Amino acid sequence: MAESLLPPLYGLLARLPFEVLQLAFLQRAVSAAACLAVVCALLGVLVVQFRMAFFSDAVSHSAFTGIALGLLLGVDPWLSVLAFGVGIGMLAVRLRRQADLAMDTALGVLFSATIALGLAIISARKELARVLPGFLYGDILALTDRDLLWIILLTVAEIGFLLRFFNQLLFVSLHDHLARSAGVPAQTLEMAFAAALALLVGFAIKIVGLLLVTALLVIPAATARNLAGTIRGQVWLSVGLSLLATIAGLITSLHFDAAPGAAIILWAAGLFGLSLLRPR
Repeated sequence: MAESLLPPLYGLLARLPFEVLQLAFLQRAVSAAACLAVVCALLGVLVVQFRMAFFSDAVSHSAFTGIALGLLLGVDPWLSVLAFGVGIGMLAVRLRRQADLAMDTALGVLFSATIALGLAIISARKELARVLPGFLYGDILALTDRDLLWIILLTVAEIGFLLRFFNQLLFVSLHDHLARSAGVPAQTLEMAFAAALALLVGFAIKIVGLLLVTALLVIPAATARNLAGTIRGQVWLSVGLSLLATIAGLITSLHFDAAPGAAIILWAAGLFGLSLLRPR
């Protein structure tokens, strides 16, 4: 039943005055990229606000171990990536609060342990290494209708979560103790945010790969922070910049036959560089 949503979407894209959008695989790529660009931009504002860039980096690299475990156990690697990433993200928040550690310290411990576990698995089962490049670099042009449906569902769920809890999450990011004294369930919200971020990272790996997924979260939000004076402005500008970088990156990758993920991030980084030229 959900698949009936896709033909109208494809039909709408096919009416746009771009010849390449007559191709089904590009219709899927543009749709998925636009969805993830919006969600990455929205969550990215909070990532920058929470100073959690290292968190998203650690979760994305823990996906390497999730992939290795999935391949080792014979389950779908994407399912193991999502489950393992969510587990690591929530464990990091719990460890930080219970052990009274700084977030970067808790993440440093988990990051080192998970990467070591992944390397141990891959080194012991060398045949698994042959399938890793696709996860490292991403392949947005190889998405299926099923992949796109899951990405759309994730987008709806993540936006719903942010509409409900964005202000409370922002309050926690600005002053954790004051938020708790005001009755905000800071730890629960932070763990939910960690899970949402881990899910997003798992899906975004399909677009830009393990090596670049953090950039898709951080760079548009950092650019928006350079240009906008309010949180509301940062949110809308981050979404616009993320969409611009994503679509421009896809067009560039097709024109120069370059990796789509790399082209998207280079556009985002270029926009960030331009934002630094703004007079202070």
